[in-house]
Amino acid sequence: MPSATQFFALNTRIVFGMDAVRELPAVGKPFGTKVLVVTGRHSTVHNGVLARIESLLAEAGLTPFRFAEVEPEPSLGTLAKGLELARSEQVEWVLGLGGGSAMDTAKAIAALYRTGQGIGYYFDGGPIESPGLPIVTVPTTAGSGAEVTFNAVLSDAERQIKQSIRGPQLTPTVAVVDPGLTFSLPPEATAYSGLDALVQGIEAFTSRGASPLTDIYAWSAVERIGAHLLRAYQNGHDAEARSQMALGSLMAGVALSNARLGAVHGLAHPIGIRTGKPHGLVCAVLLVPVMRFNMAVSYEKYASIAKALGHPVGGMDPIDAAAMGIKTLMGLEKKLGIPPHIRSLGLAEADLPAIVAESLPSGSLKANPREARPEDLLNILRENF
Repeated sequence: MPSATQFFALNTRIVFGMDAVRELPAVGKPFGTKVLVVTGRHSTVHNGVLARIESLLAEAGLTPFRFAEVEPEPSLGTLAKGLELARSEQVEWVLGLGGGSAMDTAKAIAALYRTGQGIGYYFDGGPIESPGLPIVTVPTTAGSGAEVTFNAVLSDAERQIKQSIRGPQLTPTVAVVDPGLTFSLPPEATAYSGLDALVQGIEAFTSRGASPLTDIYAWSAVERIGAHLLRAYQNGHDAEARSQMALGSLMAGVALSNARLGAVHGLAHPIGIRTGKPHGLVCAVLLVPVMRFNMAVSYEKYASIAKALGHPVGGMDPIDAAAMGIKTLMGLEKKLGIPPHIRSLGLAEADLPAIVAESLPSGSLKANPREARPEDLLNILRENF
């Protein structure tokens, strides 16, 4: 049952469709002429997407400043560099181009632009006291949903902590979602990012914070991704599959930003910072063990997930239908090359107690539909080790 009081927000204007990126100059011009373009170090540089974006902006009379230094697990140090560049050039808005790491870094730069405390203060939960800059997000993967979320996941390598800066100042002003920008995404990255979005849809659907409103977005995300991820993996230029994946990722982002997530993401963050493995891969490996743990309280919603994945579950016992859904997810992960064992992530069994301890403060863990005690988390990790 949803709580008596529910909250739902979607404060981002969305521009969606093939060639939607052509609208970028018109979208950004009202914010000013000086824009910081935040992206990763490799893919958008090498595939020409960054040059195309910069050309579109320059041809419209805008002045882009390039910050192409974001790593897969963006660090506080990288954020500090980007923030310094934004302030020194006195930019008027920030554009996040790439996957979740680039978009999250862009959001954090924009949100902290006018703040007076050090970055660590906000990373450790201090409230952002000033309005930020306008943010425009342009995803080049279908996975994180960061184009519409109001948090930025960052890492403190020194303390081995991965967590979020949160606040309304991180809400993107506009998301320009062009599925064509995902065509060059390699199969492995397509799988990892797509599974991240699928896990987010499933966890948002079953979260303690789920409501009828968030369920609409989460269920539809699972339906779209479940039907099209393998197609996009097998043929990166399948326009219909790429479009449905982009829409599914966007919808999962809307759902999770309002409902939160669950134990998969609670455990994934300490594993990710410890191993350096792609976030979507970590989430995919954890999904089935966590779903098995949650079955006792979430079997009816998991039965609905089975329906979203294409199974005719009418008249079936909900526990049987839920089990069918989990089996389908296992089959999909196998086809996408996801290893079934947690040890494949580069962990030793001796690492598991520390991972559990590091996961306990997670807001995602607190939103899990079934209370997970330390011993439960240890069992989840050991089940498929």
